[in-house]
Amino acid sequence: MLKYLKHAALAATAALCAAPLAQAAEQPQEWELVNPAGVIEKVAVEPAKRITALEGKTIALRWNGKNNGDVVLDRLAELLSKKYPSAKVVKVYRDMADQNVSKISATQAESMRISKAVASVRPDIVIASQAD
Repeated sequence: MLKYLKHAALAATAALCAAPLAQAAEQPQEWELVNPAGVIEKVAVEPAKRITALEGKTIALRWNGKNNGDVVLDRLAELLSKKYPSAKVVKVYRDMADQNVSKISATQAESMRISKAVASVRPDIVIASQAD
């Protein structure tokens, strides 16, 4: 048994001594680091012209369906109608309920659909509300 252990110890020592030689023979690895966030293209956009008065304007009120946002917009519609009687206040969440515009959009396509629906009333300004 002692002879077997002696041979095993010699074999292990030889393997350990040979390991650095085997590692030295390996080729160096090359790695390319990439940014997983990707590249964002920035494009300058000219902001829309600001309106200076609300008299005679069309005001679209947009709600995304969160709790109580419609309550805020209903009250705002009352106040705007009282202060600017010549303005047209459009509650798109009520007036366009059949087009399902009172929701949070989950996709870009859905956002575009809702934006086009709101734009169809040709508003001078859009006021949006979210609430909880």
